[in-house]
Order: sequence, then structure tokens, then C-alpha cells
Amino acid sequence: MFRVGLTGGIGSGKSTVADLFAKQGVSIIDTDLIAHQITQPDGPAYQSIINTFGSDILSTDGTLDRKKLASIVFHSKEKKNLLESLLHPLIWVTVEQQVTLSESPYCIIVVPLLFEGKHQDRFNSTLLVHCPKEEQIKRVTKRDHRTADDIRAIMKNQISTDKKLEFSDRKINNTGSIDSLENEVKRLHKIYLDESSKFTQE
Repeated sequence: MFRVGLTGGIGSGKSTVADLFAKQGVSIIDTDLIAHQITQPDGPAYQSIINTFGSDILSTDGTLDRKKLASIVFHSKEKKNLLESLLHPLIWVTVEQQVTLSESPYCIIVVPLLFEGKHQDRFNSTLLVHCPKEEQIKRVTKRDHRTADDIRAIMKNQISTDKKLEFSDRKINNTGSIDSLENEVKRLHKIYLDESSKFTQE
């Protein structure tokens, strides 16, 4: 199946763009959602994370304290790599399972750190959603009630927008109205339908 990797920095509008593609009947596979599912108490990654990082990362109800875990890996590249080694293989197995079940002509796979993780070779095409840095900060402070400094710290761990623009096959500048964004998604949808049709004929 033809696969489009959708990415963008924090607060760029990836979820909104994914929802608009879903309105066109396209299957959406969200790797963040998969990561959340596999780390639930009944998920395949839960026990290995506890074995690796200890029971101190659990909340009182037995679920992972994601903020505590994020704080641990955020300050240690070694621990970040360790967590990714536990999660990424399971995430991509689940992605492949969901791709197999997809009935749309192509699928959109949302990968927030697509280029940071060097995952671009997994896709037939990549799509970047972007907007100015200050707009990203404004959106996330409103959405997540984080400080601007917190958001800037997160952004420092992500590849710059300029680099992502260079790496991406296609781009959406998400600074206009929702109507203009939807029109751009519809335009790209037609392109992806054409490309996926050619891909299946090869």
C-alpha cells in the first residue's frame, strides 16, 4: 500500500491535517496513539518499561506516569535511546498490522519525529505540516498549559523546520484558515490518489 508519512513540529497542526485527510476517507495510523496503547497495563511494552526504569514511574493506579518517564528520558540521551529500543519495534509491527487492515487507496501514518528517527525510508512520500515557531509556542501553551520555556526546550530536541522543509517531499503551511487548510488537503488527496494508483500498477 502507498504510505504517506505525516510529520511536523509540536503545535504545527498534524492532528488537524490528519483529521481532514480522514474526512476524505483516508486511513490514519497515529504512532503516538499506538505508543500510548502498547504502554497500557495490558500492553506489550508495559512490563519491559517497568523492568528497565523501575516501579517508581508508575502512578497510584498502576498506569505509567508519563510525565515522570518523559522527565527521565528528556534529560538522558542514553535512557531516551533505551526507551525507544523498547517501543519502536512494537510500534512499527502495529503500524504494519494496521496498514494491512486499511481499505483506503493509501494511508497516512502520523510520525511526530519522522526525520529525527530517520524513518523516511518507510514511506513512499513524506508530508510536513509547519508554521512559524512563535505560532507553535502560542498554540501549545493554550492547548497543554505549558510554559513557553518548556516548549522551546522540546523544540530544541527536534530538527529545525528549515531542515524538515528540505527533507520533506511535500509541505503544508498551516497559518491560514481551516477552510484554506482543508482545500490544501483536498488538493494533496487528489495527488496521493493518483500516485497510489500508479504505485499499485507497478
